[in-house]
Amino acid sequence: MEVRILPPQPGFASFARRTSSPAIGWRRRTVQAKSGEVWSSVSELERLRERLGLADIPLEELERPFRHSSYVNEQPPGLESNERLEFLGDAVIELAVAEYLFQNYPDRTEGELTKIKSVVVSGSVLAEKARELRLDQCLLLGRGEEESGGRSNAKLLGDALEALIGLIFAHYGYERAASVVRELLKPEIERVAAGRHRRDYKTLLQEWAQEQHQKPVYTLIASEGADHCKEFTVRVEVNGFSALGKGRSKKAAEQDAARKLYAQVLGDPCP
Repeated sequence: MEVRILPPQPGFASFARRTSSPAIGWRRRTVQAKSGEVWSSVSELERLRERLGLADIPLEELERPFRHSSYVNEQPPGLESNERLEFLGDAVIELAVAEYLFQNYPDRTEGELTKIKSVVVSGSVLAEKARELRLDQCLLLGRGEEESGGRSNAKLLGDALEALIGLIFAHYGYERAASVVRELLKPEIERVAAGRHRRDYKTLLQEWAQEQHQKPVYTLIASEGADHCKEFTVRVEVNGFSALGKGRSKKAAEQDAARKLYAQVLGDPCP
């Protein structure tokens, strides 16, 4: 991925310095994953900084988007979580995608543009892009969150990407942040606009359920018709929600049920 690098804007850099929290006890850290894999969070930050061309941002500042509140709660007072940057980055991503769609799809209606944008900025897409950038390796989590699989949590990954874009905006301004957003999301925009985005709703529902510490349960309700044209009905239940799906195979019926339940609980924009 190539990112166009624009000159830094001093006003935003000074804004970032004014609003940053002190990096109390900041040091080279090594994180032990549940799988036994060991990585250095600092080396991952260095790799990320080089990949995105963020040389003007000190490592202790680049750490900010990855401080989950569970980590901050285990540190001495004065350290700020990534939540405020996440708020900022969410707005920047929404605007950057809306601007790109408005400029590049002049024949699309407002409703069509809204639907494309909703898919592109959805949590599952942002989490996928976060994994591509290896942001899961940069996350700073509390002990409990780490042990419960927070490093693979789609919501935490999407939040971290939003916070990273917020930090880039704070240091460099809108154009630079929007450039990074476009480079990350342009392929997804083109797929959605062309109707080529096929989503695995069983996986998406599984990821959401894991965040709730739950597991989807699929039950075959009915199998009707002759062998060559059977129709299956499957019910999926998770966390008090349920939905029915139909299909010419059990797998297709499960996907349909997962799609309907995912839309029910998360308001997914895909029909």
